[in-house]
Amino acid sequence: MVDVLIAGSGASAVSAAWPLAEAGLRVLMLDTGERDTVYTPDVPPEDFLSLRRTDPEQHRYFLGGEFEGIPFGSVRVGAQLTPPRQHLARGSDALYPKNIEDGFQALEATSLGGLAAAWGASSTPFTDEEMDGWPIGRRELQPHYDAVTARTGICGTSGDDLAGIFGDSPGLLPPAHQDRNAREVHRLYMHRRARLHALGFLAGHPRLAFATRRFRGRGPARYLDMEFWADKDEAVWRPVYTLRELERFPNFEYREATRVLSFEESTDGVAVHAEDIREKRASTVQARHLVLAAGALGSARIAVESLRGWDTPLPLVSNPYTYYPVIVWRRAGRAVERRRHSLTQLLAYFRAPGDDEWIQAQFYSYRSLLTFKLMKESPLPHREARELLRYWMGSFMIVGVHHPDRPHEGKSVRLGPDGRLTISYRPTAGEERLRRRREQDLVRAVRLLGCIPVKRIDPGHGSSIHYAGTLPMARKPGPWQIGTAGCLYGCRHVTVADGSGFPHLPAKGLTFTLMANASRIGTLLTGRLRG
Repeated sequence: MVDVLIAGSGASAVSAAWPLAEAGLRVLMLDTGERDTVYTPDVPPEDFLSLRRTDPEQHRYFLGGEFEGIPFGSVRVGAQLTPPRQHLARGSDALYPKNIEDGFQALEATSLGGLAAAWGASSTPFTDEEMDGWPIGRRELQPHYDAVTARTGICGTSGDDLAGIFGDSPGLLPPAHQDRNAREVHRLYMHRRARLHALGFLAGHPRLAFATRRFRGRGPARYLDMEFWADKDEAVWRPVYTLRELERFPNFEYREATRVLSFEESTDGVAVHAEDIREKRASTVQARHLVLAAGALGSARIAVESLRGWDTPLPLVSNPYTYYPVIVWRRAGRAVERRRHSLTQLLAYFRAPGDDEWIQAQFYSYRSLLTFKLMKESPLPHREARELLRYWMGSFMIVGVHHPDRPHEGKSVRLGPDGRLTISYRPTAGEERLRRRREQDLVRAVRLLGCIPVKRIDPGHGSSIHYAGTLPMARKPGPWQIGTAGCLYGCRHVTVADGSGFPHLPAKGLTFTLMANASRIGTLLTGRLRG
């Protein structure tokens, strides 16, 4: 019997595992663990411009051997996953079947590292204001934000206009280098700062899980602009790097090609039923405690199957997401610089006077994800669109806008007896109107930064790939909820440590807070099991 069995290998799973393994408890992690062995080894350790100009085999990893890097049709979830990242959901439809209502886009990872195997590294903490209504606050999370920062390497600054949102954080690495587009936008922001503040617009350096100097054997970043294709510098933190450190503990074991199906509790522990996905062989593992960290959809699936709650509607929240291609017109026709990264260059928060919630805008300089993906969104014929994009490429940015989300009866997931997860996501008309109004106000501020919006692109609900709230946390939990320590209602030996427990989502990436909360829950569980 192991002390703790953890389902999943993503950001939450490795963060929960760390305090448990460090304390000497026997930890077993079960995971499907798909990896890319086709394209990643073929990507040379050079910068994007050099590869585009000199590598005769670049089509293999940029387009894919089966041209899977070319997304046809409308923009959908996962459309920007490059061929070396498309193992993220390999086999997912067969392993995790779904019925999708209302066009919601759900992506369940089968990869080693979960969804964070391809995340954008944005690492912004939640504030007390954003966690209003949660049974915990920033005070409970702050020590674990700091612990995660010390393990993963977060770069940034505490000295700009976002300091009030970020708060202080010891151990920050130096901020990432901003490219010329971002520097031009930030220059105009500082020049028009008072006017933008009056509109409710704040901007500054992002915080990124990005090793800008040598850190725990990773990095430093060489600014190759290849972060979404390969990890040659290992500068962007991925769960696999913490897993690699966990495997140095003699009391920790990682077992791949295995998915957790269900559990059964007894007086002294839990029997976890799993399946070897390669050999289609069932197995059962005995553990003192089970930690579900398989993602908001995956953990809900396991809980409902185990407790036989079929067809019970569970809540679901997911950040609505829109993006705007913009032209930094003062940079029109300028040369594209070689040394840059593909992550967020500039981060902004916007809350119009009288509004009660922030929305977040991330500024990216779009280049390494390849221009043709935007060309097909252009209203112009392809030949003309191509020539224009070539001219504007050096001044091109993407402004990605995240909105907050809260649960209501139109947003739900339910598992049928046949193992299919039905997802329904219908925002109210009021939510949709508020989203459009906030974006319209934001665009006015963006224009003051010298950015000309070209088009509004709505990839559809679920496209943010931020899913949460299926087993929400409550101070006094009821059925299909968890307590503040993550304990699943009605269970003594089962804890939920991922985004399933987030009651609602503010307008920002959730991965950093997933890690901090999982570290908190893992620490509490360590004390309980050792006590």
